[in-house]
Amino acid sequence: ERGEDTGPLGYYILGARFSRTDEQGRVTSRIFAERLDELPDDQRLQLTGVKIEHHPADDAAWSISAATATSAKDVSQLDLLGNVEVRSTPADGSGPWMIHSDALNFWPQTSKAESRTRVQARIGDWKFDAVGLRMDLKGETLELESEVHGTLLP
Repeated sequence: ERGEDTGPLGYYILGARFSRTDEQGRVTSRIFAERLDELPDDQRLQLTGVKIEHHPADDAAWSISAATATSAKDVSQLDLLGNVEVRSTPADGSGPWMIHSDALNFWPQTSKAESRTRVQARIGDWKFDAVGLRMDLKGETLELESEVHGTLLP
């Protein structure tokens, strides 16, 4: 039984999957969640056990994982929280990029991400610590915003 003051019921999905395609209909990214809960009062989604695979046709592949995320219902922006890891899989044999943070905002349509929290980045043998970053996964660019400290090995 539900009381009178109870808000609208939402739905949940175990093993949720979303796919995004390019103009030619090729799948360019997939979003997986162990559990997805609708938050009807907020018009948002809550995802748990999140993994994003980004596989553009001619670019390096990327994966992003996090403990949780919230999103608009159209999945246009994911606000990832908890043990966020971004990892590249370069096709040209160069060293992978690995980014760690507690929080990251990701826009699947544009393949851009940003964080305002402390981040650790490893690009090949280079290691950086910073506060805040902006990334373009398609363009393979990374901007570290402040308090940047790094180790560059030959």
